[in-house]
Amino acid sequence: MDRAIGWSTVAVVVTVVVLFLTLVQVSSCADAARAGVTSFCTTQPMLGVAGSWIAGFAGAGVVACSIWQIVRAVRAPDQDED
Repeated sequence: MDRAIGWSTVAVVVTVVVLFLTLVQVSSCADAARAGVTSFCTTQPMLGVAGSWIAGFAGAGVVACSIWQIVRAVRAPDQDED
């Protein structure tokens, strides 16, 4: 059962980190230097769009592997019973 707790911890930590990296937005503004030109601001994820997709897929892979390991640990016939 210790393995299941360890893998559960990995799944939770990875989920929190990936959610943080993909949901935190960064804003930047460019002020107009000349008259008649408008200022503009942009907002995007901290890692950028491509980085957020990569982090999301990598995190999903780690969480899926963790779930697989949790299921294996729970179903194992020779569990640690000291």
